[in-house]
Amino acid sequence: MKKVLIFTLCLLFTTLQVVAKERCSDEVFLRRTYLTVTGALPTPQECVKFLDSTSPNKREVLVNRLLNSELGLKYMQMRWGDILRIKSEFPSNLWPNGVQAYNRWVYEQLLNNVPYDQMVRKLLLSEGSNFRAPAVNFYRGFQKRSPENVYANINLLFLGDRNCTDNGHLCFSQVKFKSTKEWKEEIIYLDIHQKLPTQKIVLKDGTVLTPKLDNDWREEYVSWLTSPSNRRFAEVMVNRLWFWVFGKGIVHEPDDWNENNKPSDPALLKELTDYFIKNKFDIRKMMKRILLSDEFNSKAAPEGFYVPQRLPAEVIVDALASTTGKWSTYSSRVPEPFTFYPPRTRSTHLGDATVSSSELELFGKVSRDVSLESQRNNAITSRQLLYLMNSSALERRIRKSDTLKQIYLDNGDLPSVANAITLLVLSRRATPEEISLYEEYQKQDNLPLMELAFDIMWMQLNSNEFLYNH
Repeated sequence: MKKVLIFTLCLLFTTLQVVAKERCSDEVFLRRTYLTVTGALPTPQECVKFLDSTSPNKREVLVNRLLNSELGLKYMQMRWGDILRIKSEFPSNLWPNGVQAYNRWVYEQLLNNVPYDQMVRKLLLSEGSNFRAPAVNFYRGFQKRSPENVYANINLLFLGDRNCTDNGHLCFSQVKFKSTKEWKEEIIYLDIHQKLPTQKIVLKDGTVLTPKLDNDWREEYVSWLTSPSNRRFAEVMVNRLWFWVFGKGIVHEPDDWNENNKPSDPALLKELTDYFIKNKFDIRKMMKRILLSDEFNSKAAPEGFYVPQRLPAEVIVDALASTTGKWSTYSSRVPEPFTFYPPRTRSTHLGDATVSSSELELFGKVSRDVSLESQRNNAITSRQLLYLMNSSALERRIRKSDTLKQIYLDNGDLPSVANAITLLVLSRRATPEEISLYEEYQKQDNLPLMELAFDIMWMQLNSNEFLYNH
């Protein structure tokens, strides 16, 4: 009977999308924006406040608030951690102290809204202790620390180039590493007395660099890389932000720019890149522009632009925790003895790919072994569906949920209970059609209200509407 209930409500959900208006509903926009910006579901109280508001600019107010929120900053930090490969152990081997320092540095850049070009400049020109000058962990995060490998990763991250053939790696040949007496500390320094094996460095676009002896050879390259006149640098970041929002880049894959992989909409890419450069590489302004665009505010495909995306592993795990009130516990196995994270720590806030759980692995948590966006696989699998439908562990979490029990105690009838659960799980109010279906289901099995509440939550956690950002 439960499977019939799920199937019926999935059809209901599909039908609602088909008849939706051109602009997505407030319910859809609220949930879509929260999940995209913060990786978290809005609370029922936040849902009611937003949905009941009659302010004409409430969507813009919501976007501004979430982009500046702690949850928004931490989720963006996770995104950066994925591509910078922030991880304690193999292959990055940053170690927990380095991971903590590096994450804090990334967070501070986002908190202070440091322009993208300045952030990259600080990262690439860094030197010092991996514990005290956190940005140098960029250079430590490679299994092979050769100038060629470092340069290849810089081109991949900031220019979307997977096949760089010029000799720009020579700009990074001064970078050296040495250990100290403090455990796992490493100093990244420059051998500025090293001689350049060639008179000039010719980059792929024909730019000629002439590094000077006894200077930091990286300086001239980084100035070229981050210059507003180097449009590819701005284009790649704009495209990456678009990918983070929509799950598909204007150039896709977002880190594979080549002659055979053209932008799907060159005019859109140009317009957004012009805006990014004009606003001095302000990531927060760029995100706001995308989130308030007609594309993001449209209804879901096939009628609209927005294509539903399965939620990332960390977001699903946190959503299961926030809805049931039963949170996973996390610990780091390095160094001994284990380090335990505080209770109710969100998996989106772990900051270290070495820390994981069986649930995160099931839903496809990234390994952070490479800097490719494609390392994250958000495709739904039969194992994931079987876990949600048949897991005794998930069933116990729902049955023992204090949150669900409180909903039952605070609401004395079926419509109120159904509405409270739907606000909690799906970020909207229950529809009359759904309440009618629940009433029919309750009559057929003569279910007590608390048992019905369990079935409603279980069903909604198994629905496409929960698993996908639509």
